[in-house]
Amino acid sequence: ALPILYDKIYKINKIRSLIYMKKLNLTGYFLTLLFPIMLFLSYKGEQTLSYLIMLIFLLSMLFRKNRSALKTLVDGKIAAGLLIFVLSPFIISLLSGGIVSRVDSNHYLYWLIFFPLVFYIDNENKLWNFIKAFLAGGTISLIITLVIFIKNYDEWAHPKGFEYPRLFFALQTQDFANIMSILLLFLLSFILFYRNEDKGKNIWVKLLLTGVFLLDLFIIIANRSKMVYVSLFLPLIYILYKRNKVYILGFIAASVSGFFLLPKSITDRLQYIIKYKQDPSSYLRVLFWDAAISSFKKSPIFGMATKERIAFNMNHFKEKGVLNYIETNYGLDPVGITNTHNMYLHHIANYGIAGVIPLVYFLFIVIPSRLVKLNFQKTKNRVHSGYIALEIGLKSSYIAYLIQGLTEFNLNKKPMIFTLAMMLAILNFMYKKLKK
Repeated sequence: ALPILYDKIYKINKIRSLIYMKKLNLTGYFLTLLFPIMLFLSYKGEQTLSYLIMLIFLLSMLFRKNRSALKTLVDGKIAAGLLIFVLSPFIISLLSGGIVSRVDSNHYLYWLIFFPLVFYIDNENKLWNFIKAFLAGGTISLIITLVIFIKNYDEWAHPKGFEYPRLFFALQTQDFANIMSILLLFLLSFILFYRNEDKGKNIWVKLLLTGVFLLDLFIIIANRSKMVYVSLFLPLIYILYKRNKVYILGFIAASVSGFFLLPKSITDRLQYIIKYKQDPSSYLRVLFWDAAISSFKKSPIFGMATKERIAFNMNHFKEKGVLNYIETNYGLDPVGITNTHNMYLHHIANYGIAGVIPLVYFLFIVIPSRLVKLNFQKTKNRVHSGYIALEIGLKSSYIAYLIQGLTEFNLNKKPMIFTLAMMLAILNFMYKKLKK
């Protein structure tokens, strides 16, 4: 009787274990759907949500079946490149100054959200629900931003001096502009490449996407981010090139003529892309870039710890005679003056040549190698047009992300980390699908 009893207990425990596992996985999936919505609506909310998702993911990995599933879902090269990139700042810090010597090194851990996203978005239905959630979050944010614009129009339309009020919601100004430009590229890609077999439904989908696209375009223009204007040019040309080369001429003509139709408050700010010394926002970046390059020259192998960079930058700005200018237009917050406003120079200044190698490997070898292999337009078997639209959107958005990094340290800013992690999870899914 005892063996029979033990067998029954074993089976009951196994069933309970499976039930717990399924509940955990389902909870993780629903939180993952909430994740792209929260990206647009609450900075603190998304940070908290990322902790919950990671916690549930780690609990899920206690089950052997889940660990086996993750191995089949994740692409080895993307995972390895990401882990090397994430761990390298901690290793470098440990070798030079101590593991907590760089104040922003802990931000690299947020990149690990990639693994839960890959695990919970494990089939096509979940993928498209995730895409819809991203669209829903962006649309809600755009509508709220439009209300803010209408409410504060007079202040926006009449800037004083170099103070140009920016248009944004929930996120920091530049993060908002950068993420909205990525949403814009995905929207355009779906407008041009997506086709629904139901003609009536196709029309309604295109009308909805076009409406959100036009609202997004308006908000981006009204945001007055100089870098976003620059970062969108090449990606938009790429999308139009993939659809019809003739569209490129129309886009260039519309851009040139549209410039003269823009309000003076926008065109005045645009001129500072070239006349950067006349604009504190632009000139400060040049000064910070110069300090980062100089600090790298002094400590090229492992970069500098944060305290060391603070002392170096203060002395550097004094020698250059720009310390008063920085104090007046930016402030002298100790950590703030180490903000290089360039994700490449920021990483190099903090981690030196030792940090450049993982950075280049991950951003310019691993990710592009997977993006290049995506080519749903040329697959022998007929694929849903949504995958073609998603592919073009991913490629153009990644180009924009790299360009945006020239004036912001996106590798260390949580909203931008989460945005690229989502894009990587989608890339991972599409690459694995294409291999199958």
